Amino acid sequence: MSTTDNAFSATLEPINTPKTTLKQRWWHIMDNWKVGIVPLPLFLLAGGLIALDCLGGKLPSDIVVMVATLAFFGFACGEFGKRLPVLGKLGAAAICATFIPSALVHYGLLPDVVVESTTKFYKSTNILYLYICCIIVGSIMSMNRTT
Repeated sequence: MSTTDNAFSATLEPINTPKTTLKQRWWHIMDNWKVGIVPLPLFLLAGGLIALDCLGGKLPSDIVVMVATLAFFGFACGEFGKRLPVLGKLGAAAICATFIPSALVHYGLLPDVVVESTTKFYKSTNILYLYICCIIVGSIMSMNRTT
């Protein structure tokens, strides 16, 4: 029972795999690399634009800029909490998204322009009332109505 040396050798013929185009690679990144629900390239773009506004000393408190700012900081803190070794499975994402921004403001680690514009946005629009109403309505609408 002897075998030759090449009995189990693999063929070295090239496999014809189609090359992915730049567009396919871009959409692969947009679909699979996310921070929270925001694709990574858009997250980085939003962070860069927020940083440019902060360096300019003026961060507008209109709804478009504030939604991007709150989403950027909230998803960044949530992603940090989600990746904590044990606590990430116990809901650390929600806890970090809630308390890290508060701690950053308390210790003066956030730029004043971000704090001022966020405070102005919350006080002028009363968006917190809308958020609370959406939570209540969503909870009621998700109840099982067939009991």
